[in-house]
Amino acid sequence: MFRSATASSLASRFFISINHPRIAPLTIPLASFTNHAPIPANGTNHLHQNGSSKDDYNRHKQRTAGPLHFIAASSFLSWFSKKSDDENTPESQLITIIKRSILSIQKEEYQKAEQMLHLALKMAQDLQSKDGITYIYDIMANLAMEVGDFAKAEKLFVNVMQRLFSDGFLEDHIKMLHISSKVAHLAQLQGHLDKATQGFEWTLAKLEEKLKQLGDDNGKEIRELWGITKNWYAQLLMESKRFAEAKQAFLQAYEAYTEIHGMLTEEGLTILNNLSVACSNLEDYASAERFLKEAIALAAQIPDLSEAGVYKANLGLLYLQQGLLRQASEFCTFAWRYGKQHKHEETVQQASYCLEQIKAMEK
Repeated sequence: MFRSATASSLASRFFISINHPRIAPLTIPLASFTNHAPIPANGTNHLHQNGSSKDDYNRHKQRTAGPLHFIAASSFLSWFSKKSDDENTPESQLITIIKRSILSIQKEEYQKAEQMLHLALKMAQDLQSKDGITYIYDIMANLAMEVGDFAKAEKLFVNVMQRLFSDGFLEDHIKMLHISSKVAHLAQLQGHLDKATQGFEWTLAKLEEKLKQLGDDNGKEIRELWGITKNWYAQLLMESKRFAEAKQAFLQAYEAYTEIHGMLTEEGLTILNNLSVACSNLEDYASAERFLKEAIALAAQIPDLSEAGVYKANLGLLYLQQGLLRQASEFCTFAWRYGKQHKHEETVQQASYCLEQIKAMEK
């Protein structure tokens, strides 16, 4: 005889809600720096929310490219007022070392990148390149964020902000707002939810003011940062069990992201997955199923997408919660095989949990 699935029977593990580190303002040219600005001075038992702690962030980072993977190696050239075609000049040598440090980060050779950045910083200081020093601190901050050293990252981002302030940048400049968004996200990752809430809401308000001023035609960069910040804010709302607000924030983030990058991206599918988690916690199972099925259909068009198995497992768990054991078994079995085939540990874990629950309910 089957038992119906209840909220308590799925306690502490239901959906994986992915905090995708690649959805980061570093998609914006270097001028954006880090994407986190000044913090103003003045889940349910079903949810497994990834990215809300250092361990979760690092586990997820192992299977996705981090924010720095979006840095255009040549974008920092705009920070240097003097450029030279002579590769033997100190300025050109500095640029080369910075490029190599970024390449090392992209290859996940973090210790090598750290060493190069310290060398680059010494060179920039010797050259008295104020912009170069600021940019190097920004890369260091992002590197610290990439490896999960959030306190160090926050300290470096604050340093970057102070340097920008001293250069005459206002608190609502796009560079400052990029940094503000990241600092708020770092506060969230460290569990400082009140500080994160304050930072996200301040940043979003400033971005919305700018969007009104610029209009849709001239605000692409602002709109992208607004969407990124909305996504991070939605994750914070999930942690705070404000699921209705989180659903709306994820919807807004998804609309902004796909408007700029299209629908066939891993980042967009991550937002869809997390949107389904919010709907599930609201017991809006029809919407949760619709968003997951949309993510699965789009994932099928992206070759070798490791997260595809997670979406299948989540759909199986959604059916499990509703007591639909046949459908749950179908999707979780597929997810387990997919995870094994692609060596995707989190998919295997989710699917295994689902299959274990099905067996327990069939007794």
